[in-house]
Amino acid sequence: KKQYDLDDLWRDMDENGIDVRMISALEGKSIADQNDTVARLARSHPDRLLACAVIDPKQDDCVEEARRVAGIREIRALEFNSWEHGYLPERYAHHLDPIFDIAEEAGLPVKLFAGWGARSMPHQWAQYAHRHPGVTFVVLHIGGIDFGYGSIDLVRDTPNMMFETSGQTELQVLRKAFADVSADRFLFGSNYPEHFTRCSIDTFDVLDLPEETRAAMFYGNARKLLHL
Repeated sequence: KKQYDLDDLWRDMDENGIDVRMISALEGKSIADQNDTVARLARSHPDRLLACAVIDPKQDDCVEEARRVAGIREIRALEFNSWEHGYLPERYAHHLDPIFDIAEEAGLPVKLFAGWGARSMPHQWAQYAHRHPGVTFVVLHIGGIDFGYGSIDLVRDTPNMMFETSGQTELQVLRKAFADVSADRFLFGSNYPEHFTRCSIDTFDVLDLPEETRAAMFYGNARKLLHL
C-alpha cells in the first residue's frame, strides 16, 4: 500500500527552516486519486502544505479533471510533466488551451517540468505562454540539465514565465540566470524527496546573491504569486 511519509516531511521542513511547502504526486491509482490525496493532506495541514494538481493532457478526461481540481480550495497550482507522462506538449493544444483557460479563470499558476530530452524542452510550452498571458507559467529546475542555458532567454523575454530553482546544479547556468533575469521571476524549490533540501539551499550560498534577491526567491515571490 502506498503511504506518504509525513513524519519525514515535517522533519525535513523543520530542519531546513521551511514554513510552507507545495506538494504534488506523480504516482498512484489514478490522476484524480493522486490529486485528491494531496488536496486532503493540505486540508489537514493548512498552515504547512499547499496542494498542486497534476494533469496529463493525453487523458481524454483531462479538461474535466482540470475543471474539477480548480474548484478545490486547497489546490493552488497545476503541474505538467511531459517527461513522466510521455507526450510532446505541442501536440495537445486541443486539451491544453482549454485547461489554461481554466487555470486563468481560477488564478492557478502552472508548473512545467523541464530538463531531460525532447519531451521536456521549455520552448515547447512557449506558444501556450504567449496565447495565455494571464497565466503564470513556472519552468521547473531552471530548464534542467539539458536546457538551462536556452531557457534563460525564454523566461527573460516572456513576462508571464518564472523559474523554479531545484535540481539546477550547473553554476554557470545559475550565474547567468540570476544575471539576466530579474529577481522577481525566481521561486525556490527543493524537489523533496528526490533531492536533498539542504543542498538546494546551500547552492545559493555559493552564488553569493544579494539579500534582497534571496528574500524574493525564498519567500517573497511565492507570497505574491500564491497570495499567501
